[in-house]
Amino acid sequence: MVKTDVLIVGGGPAGATAARFLAEEGIDTILVERDFSYVKPCGGGIPSGGFREFALPESLIKKKVGIIVIVSPEGRRIELPLAGGHIFITERGILDSTLRGLATEKGASLIEGEFINFEYGGGTSISTVRKKVDGETLNIVSDYVIASDGVTFSVGRKCGLPRHQFLYTISTQIHPFTIDACEFWFGTGHASNFYSWIFPSDGCASIGTGGKNPRELHGLLNNFFDRRFEGQLESLRANNVIERPRVFPIPAWRGNPFTSGNILFLGDAAGMVMPVTYEGIYYAMKSGQFAAMAIIEKKPENYRKLWEGRFKKRFSIMNQFKDHFFKSDESIERWVETHRSTTVQELAMRLWLQKESGSSHLFSYLKAFGHFFNR
Repeated sequence: MVKTDVLIVGGGPAGATAARFLAEEGIDTILVERDFSYVKPCGGGIPSGGFREFALPESLIKKKVGIIVIVSPEGRRIELPLAGGHIFITERGILDSTLRGLATEKGASLIEGEFINFEYGGGTSISTVRKKVDGETLNIVSDYVIASDGVTFSVGRKCGLPRHQFLYTISTQIHPFTIDACEFWFGTGHASNFYSWIFPSDGCASIGTGGKNPRELHGLLNNFFDRRFEGQLESLRANNVIERPRVFPIPAWRGNPFTSGNILFLGDAAGMVMPVTYEGIYYAMKSGQFAAMAIIEKKPENYRKLWEGRFKKRFSIMNQFKDHFFKSDESIERWVETHRSTTVQELAMRLWLQKESGSSHLFSYLKAFGHFFNR
């Protein structure tokens, strides 16, 4: 029997960040990650403001991006310079490993193994974990369990909670390939309730798309290749390595559970992926920080208060945007066209890059689209 204050299940950005903050305050913490070598399909983009906020090492940066390109369904192109910041592209496997390393530097313990089950009673949990290296089964007693196990939702399922609703992505990498901007392409012919993208990295690029129905994804990705590389597709395939595409679900945020008894849900396990942009890394790390703050104060109920106080309005408003504008090419066209305004561009970039906590910029951004919602 192993005893600890906090058991964290899942070692991605949410769990590793929680472990780092908890251990820094002297809270005995064990983090269990099923596979240290796992690399989640992910563009790896983190706004520069988030990088500074969490004091992440610059060695993680594979590419600094200063321009976003948005392409509408009808092919109208808008270039948005990222004044006052950048998007830093990271390699997801290295990012996760580094975040876990920062946690161990503060004193957290890591176990590569699989969460099997837990029992709850008398204010503590007894969790069963099977170590990967030798198959040994450990029973870990903890005051708190942090569920940061992503879309597998293994802890939540053991609690009897319903799984999230999902959208699905399909992505691949192209080697060698060089671009300088993050490109977002809109159109229902190659993205369903989503966008298609091509993001730069170090000598390669991530390309992908998303939709509601996983069975349609390969066709959507082919359609996007045809549109993005029109007239160049044969040359691309002849001169570049295109990796086998990977399909991955992402949760659709709908105000998912935060706690169940002494269990706190973080990141993807709580559906914390921003609607419209589908950005998850920053919000996962913030959920880890907020959960750690609540546990340090021995007030787990504060976790929800901290997160909702900072992000609920933003997530709710962006969900309205998604539901209203992403239903047809015509409505997406209107949404993209509004971003030709330099004022709207500035508001959008301040919200995305700087992660400002006040509501004034958020409501100013919403006001720019108000006439569409009144139709």
